[in-house]
Amino acid sequence: MASIWKRVRYDKEEAGSEVDGVGQAWDVSDSSTEVTPQPSLEAPVVRKNIGIVSATTMGVSLMMGSGIFSTPASILNLVGTPSMALVLWGLGAVISFGGATAFIELGLMYQRNGGTMRFLAHAFPKPKLLLSYLFSWVMIVCIRPGAIAANGPVIGKYWLYAAGASNEEGWLARGVGFGCITFVTLLNVISAKWTLRLINVLTAVKIIVILIIVVAGIVAAGGGIRVEHNDNWSRGFEGTKGDAHAYASALTKVFWSYDGFTNLVYSLGELRRPERNLPWSIGGAVVIVGVLYILANVAFFIVVPIDVAINSEEILAAEFTFRVFGQSVGQIALPIMIGLSVLGAICAQTYGVSRLLDSANEVGFIPFGRRLCGNHRRLGTPVNALVMIYVLTLLYLLAPPPGKVFDLLVDFVQWSTWLFYGLAAAGAIVLRFTKPSHPLRTFKSFHPLNLLFIAFCAFITVVPFVPPSDGKQDAPYPFYLSPLLGLITTLLGIIPWYFRMVWWPQRTGVNLLAWIDEEDDQDTQVETSLDRLPDSDQAHASESSGNEDKMGRVEHAASIELNRIAPQ
Repeated sequence: MASIWKRVRYDKEEAGSEVDGVGQAWDVSDSSTEVTPQPSLEAPVVRKNIGIVSATTMGVSLMMGSGIFSTPASILNLVGTPSMALVLWGLGAVISFGGATAFIELGLMYQRNGGTMRFLAHAFPKPKLLLSYLFSWVMIVCIRPGAIAANGPVIGKYWLYAAGASNEEGWLARGVGFGCITFVTLLNVISAKWTLRLINVLTAVKIIVILIIVVAGIVAAGGGIRVEHNDNWSRGFEGTKGDAHAYASALTKVFWSYDGFTNLVYSLGELRRPERNLPWSIGGAVVIVGVLYILANVAFFIVVPIDVAINSEEILAAEFTFRVFGQSVGQIALPIMIGLSVLGAICAQTYGVSRLLDSANEVGFIPFGRRLCGNHRRLGTPVNALVMIYVLTLLYLLAPPPGKVFDLLVDFVQWSTWLFYGLAAAGAIVLRFTKPSHPLRTFKSFHPLNLLFIAFCAFITVVPFVPPSDGKQDAPYPFYLSPLLGLITTLLGIIPWYFRMVWWPQRTGVNLLAWIDEEDDQDTQVETSLDRLPDSDQAHASESSGNEDKMGRVEHAASIELNRIAPQ
């Protein structure tokens, strides 16, 4: 009962000071020494900013980022024919849905900011949360900053194409990307709510652009729009390549385009009514995006011949719109809208990773976390976390030499991404056996789909190390460079893990593992606190918190119980 009283008292004290986003509770004994966060029942109060529309658009906005506009040409080049490319896009949708169901199950079990970091910690706690720590490390240090840096120049290429620039490559495109990344970071610093609103608006722009492409392709196929005739679809699978390394690289780019359905889980603590909104938002996002991706690829290759498509590289969509709509609309208006679509992906990526950094600090992964993380008192946003991600992003954006930077960054960040996504999906299966009666498991994923997802995650993390069968490669760097960089970056995380999770607790006596059991205890109290109430109070608690999640209902239930037992 003392713990419940502490939680209620903390909520009352902090509720008035929260603006939006996530607060932090600190045990401050000496301002000159490291401050250790307390991830206990006195957890931070979280303002519920995200409804079902924002939740769905966070997934759609990140999934429908630069991938569908920048990767179809390179995927076609790797597999040889549009028919096989379309098979991979469809396969990507099915596999991603299998992974999404695992993340829905895990997200409902652990309804707090942090997502995969928490899932891996509960599923694989030994040795000393190594997998959870390594995921946080690569997500913060390379995956999200590298992905944002890869998307920035794509905006530049489309906008420079719209401006009629003769060469949209190189530093000029990076300069535009730099400006866009800076703008997004500043918006995230100023207001979480306005960031979400911009994500919603730009998601609508993305869907409009894709629908325009799909409808235009259908009309062109029916002869309503005059385009150059080609044999892209009539040739079937003739000319399809059979190199395993090429397919691994192609699948990496397909999954790059589908990556994003996990974005919401890093902000679960801010999601309203997760029991209803999480399955619909993540599952709905994958279905919507999968259908639109397949139709968009059909449209692209109805209009653009194979040789032209391959040479267009990241601006295939601009080539399509120019051929269908002409110069004014096809070369100017739609490329600008496509650039805005990619800008929406950067918004969603920045919003999600800043919450992960904050959550990693909350559980004690980050030393001197008070200085690096936590919300700004007036703005209510994780300013320091956003600045840290911004600096790392600029390193990835500006450090590589001119050339095929996009492909290098995509393959680099994707290796670690799908390694840990596969481990998280495996964690959903493990937890089904280790914690079969978890009180918040209100959704169960389909294990065969989970296993298919895990198998493909293994495929695209192992096969990139296998040399091409013909010994040839198009990239100006060794075939193994991207996955090797991903592997090295992941393994480097063992060094800070050892000092933080092994050496530091031995030296100070701090327990950085206690939050695992405490979170499980909290989840159990969600059920038991409500069950202890009389029927009338249970009804009142349910009625009073119809728009809150289960963690909100237990706080209300605790308040009722305290009022009943308090001295009159």
